Amino acid sequence: MVRTDDLDDLVAQVTDIMSSHTVVPARAGHFTAEIRGVRTPGLSVLEMDYGMAVRLTADPLPNYVSVCLPLSGALTASHQGRRLDPVAGRSAVVGTPASELVMDWGEALRLLVLRIDLDVLQSLAARFVTAQDERPDLQFDPAMGEEVTAALLGQARLLQRVLAGAGPGAVNPLVMAQLREQMVSTLLLGQPNNWTHELHHRPEPAQRSTVGEAADLMRTHADEPLTVEGVARTVGLSVRALHAGFRRELDRSPKQYLQHVRLERARADLVVADPGSGIRVIDIAHRWGFSHPGRFAAAYRHHYGEAPAATLACPLR
Repeated sequence: MVRTDDLDDLVAQVTDIMSSHTVVPARAGHFTAEIRGVRTPGLSVLEMDYGMAVRLTADPLPNYVSVCLPLSGALTASHQGRRLDPVAGRSAVVGTPASELVMDWGEALRLLVLRIDLDVLQSLAARFVTAQDERPDLQFDPAMGEEVTAALLGQARLLQRVLAGAGPGAVNPLVMAQLREQMVSTLLLGQPNNWTHELHHRPEPAQRSTVGEAADLMRTHADEPLTVEGVARTVGLSVRALHAGFRRELDRSPKQYLQHVRLERARADLVVADPGSGIRVIDIAHRWGFSHPGRFAAAYRHHYGEAPAATLACPLR
């Protein structure tokens, strides 16, 4: 994405990707900075290596939250009146619009940065609660611990692999929506913030008819990029209430129910498919939002007692 040995060019390009900031090298000398990453609507995953020690000062973030996770090397930061010393691979710094973020990067620092649009976070947060009162903008604790850091790092790596393997335009939108929601939910529910109490309070009970409405919606639109929060919004429930209702009425989570529906649709396609036409199991799996062939095959075998390839080989049973 970026490779340069010119400081002004580096600052200009990173400002375009992130927001206004300054970079002051710790010493004069040659450097080569590299930034690689993937960008999707509302979420970017970037790896930064400046090849020199610097002090980076970011103005208060205008409309996004950043997670700065050192992969190797040293990083110290100051944000919201606190000094932060994340450990490479184990903890991270969360930057929010509350105040400027000052970071001292060691010369050997490799930094993973997640950039998540604030409106994406707040939209998802609003789906977890049903009270309609005016709420303040989301503000996160700037110190991220091991558990949430490990979860986000794993999810970021998965997103990178999916996009690198297919290219952004080729990735099934069902898969992209699920990956993005998973990362945003991890930050929202795992990292302490000023909405935490509301997000974790006991949900209101969902009515049986509302659960049925949500299930009908999933069956009707199973071939579209549905998310749990989107379904909850459509039927007028919080995500937690929807989960509670599905558990009570259907003995499974909304996500498990949607996977079951998509497995049924995939099986129906496999049964009627002509194996001589060149269609593959992976084509049908991808059509219904299954990005990992091995996991699809395992889930299919668990439900139907045979491999999907066996169904395809003997159509129209």
